[in-house]
Amino acid sequence: MKPVTVINHLAIKPGNMDEFIDAQQRFVTALPSCGLIGGRMYRSVDGQSAVLVSTFESKEAQEELLQRAEFKEHIRNLQAFVESSSPVFYDEAYTTGAF
Repeated sequence: MKPVTVINHLAIKPGNMDEFIDAQQRFVTALPSCGLIGGRMYRSVDGQSAVLVSTFESKEAQEELLQRAEFKEHIRNLQAFVESSSPVFYDEAYTTGAF
């Protein structure tokens, strides 16, 4: 199986960026092993959107996470902060530098 990266653009409700980031970071820190290799979150300078980049061991590992009760509860909790979410799957084409 080859790794897959999900890049998710999220529109954040006004004034909720810090709470969103805190909730997301708490969840991923407490998450038991799930095939997540790692992730990064970027916040827009204007505080209106965020981009979450998550790399999983495989598409199957990511799909298994989506079925977990704790993940479904986390998504319900994030609805207080998120207006919309647009995840897209990517395969790595190449890397340069010390990324």
